[in-house]
Amino acid sequence: MKPVSMSASLTLIDGEVASQDLNTHGIMHGGRLMTICDEVGYLAACKHCGGHGLTRAAHRLRFHAPMNEGDPFSVKTQVTMTTRTTMWVNCSITSHGKQIMDAVFVYVAIDENLQPVEVPGLFAKTDNEKKMMRDTESLFSAVMAGEKIK
Repeated sequence: MKPVSMSASLTLIDGEVASQDLNTHGIMHGGRLMTICDEVGYLAACKHCGGHGLTRAAHRLRFHAPMNEGDPFSVKTQVTMTTRTTMWVNCSITSHGKQIMDAVFVYVAIDENLQPVEVPGLFAKTDNEKKMMRDTESLFSAVMAGEKIK
């Protein structure tokens, strides 16, 4: 299988915090942020593998700042590492120029019988992409070693 450029999976989605997204404190619910990252991350994974996948794991979920009703936000996802059957996808949510949340989601590529299938390899072109790939590889190594993720 021919490797795919990291930039080919880049997925950008804009949104706005709605009243149904709020928690009891009147700010965007963290679970809703995770769902958005998972959904947009899935789109990036599908772009990369050319098929479908399932969420396998989420790592290093970090919440940095709250959002209020009506706040605009941008979601950026991109495959930053692959294994034989998985795609590791970085997700970042920003609003008003501030980092709101970031995480790494792992998707396993599947066939019509929900069985894992191989995914194309990945290559980075820019220095930023190379750094993102190294960071994700470090996270992967830590996860595989059973280390506590910060």
